[in-house]
Amino acid sequence: MYEKSKLDWILFFIFLTLALAINAYIIYHACLNGAKSSEASQGVVQVSEDVVNTIKPDTINETNHESFASFIRKAFGHFGLFVISGLFTSLAIYFFIKDFRWYRFYFGIAISFTFGFLVALTTEIIQLNVPERSGEFTDVLIDSSGYLLGLGIIVLILFLVLRHKKKQSA
Repeated sequence: MYEKSKLDWILFFIFLTLALAINAYIIYHACLNGAKSSEASQGVVQVSEDVVNTIKPDTINETNHESFASFIRKAFGHFGLFVISGLFTSLAIYFFIKDFRWYRFYFGIAISFTFGFLVALTTEIIQLNVPERSGEFTDVLIDSSGYLLGLGIIVLILFLVLRHKKKQSA
């Protein structure tokens, strides 16, 4: 039977802690009412607006500010946070099941994506019950897509690393 190295356990707990922290942050923000949620994301929206208007002046103005703000909230608050969640959660699962039989790796991918989808779904269900918020299935798809990108990045990196190790040992 394979025993995990001390480093594997340390990495597992580091990534588990990071995954729990980012997912708690996501769920916490899903619980904020509309005004507080908007206030929380206003800083990111303002910085993004400033960057765009610095590159090309007057691109974001009064007529398109709300659309831009909505896009930024979806891009960073939904997609971006779930990319990070996908990265950390997938790494935690990988270091937990590392060096078991190959089929468990695929099982780990399935568990990871299922977890990400359930977090996305949960946050939107929460928002159905929060004042000035609405749970939307499109947000579940955006969240899940971000999570899938994070998971995909980890799978690609692991594939390349493991392939490289296999070539070196051959």
